[in-house]
Amino acid sequence: MALRHEELTKELLACIFEVHNEVGVGLDEETYHQSLVDCFSRKGIPAVSKERKQLVHRGVDIRKFELDLLAFEKIILALKFLQCDFLQNHFVQIISELKLWQKDLGLLVNFGRQKAAIERLPFDEKERKIVEEYSEIRGKIDESMRQWLAKFREALLYVFETHGLGYGMVVCRDLLRAELDYREIVHSTNTPIYVKYRGKLIRTGKAKALRIADQFLCGITAIQDQITLFDVSRMRTYLRYSDIPIGLLVNFGKSNLEIKALHR
Repeated sequence: MALRHEELTKELLACIFEVHNEVGVGLDEETYHQSLVDCFSRKGIPAVSKERKQLVHRGVDIRKFELDLLAFEKIILALKFLQCDFLQNHFVQIISELKLWQKDLGLLVNFGRQKAAIERLPFDEKERKIVEEYSEIRGKIDESMRQWLAKFREALLYVFETHGLGYGMVVCRDLLRAELDYREIVHSTNTPIYVKYRGKLIRTGKAKALRIADQFLCGITAIQDQITLFDVSRMRTYLRYSDIPIGLLVNFGKSNLEIKALHR
């Protein structure tokens, strides 16, 4: 089975390796970027450098993205200078760009090694499926809490239906916060936690979760296969050391939107 945009990719790879060999090892990212732009131009490869696009929700600017290169109006290239393997945030970046520009193939390129390293990332929009689990709070919440959870769920599903999956955690969080603002659902990131050891206060801090209407906490993850045991354990810790008894975990995952409710 042929790879997606296989022949076009071969042209791009030839330029990447030529630039790395000609320019040499150990220079900065911008040097390789400009060399690659010149190589594309000389070989008649149509490419746009550093194109910008704004992600907007309900009239609110959520985040401005800037591509390194878009070639053939089909393939996004994200250029790096790393002396290590690609990190998770690099994959999140290019997947987010593929989603926003509505392209189906990205190339992560690392010029920081002895030989240029390339990761090929096909991208397709996922079917919008939802997995929800509320068994832990069933019978433990009153009608007021149930109504707040329903309002929050409506806001969350609107974000999901509008934008789908593919953005990183920070973008998903900010999209949700914009929707909560639009619906006038009070929220903040200022839930104090009071960590104790054998009854003695050791340290105060803040939960890395949204506080929704002073009713429950919401922890957000993205581009994970599923909600992890660590996610669950961390939320239980927040509930243990805060004044909030209910927590929601929301994962804008690789294939599903997951929602899981927890009780202290």
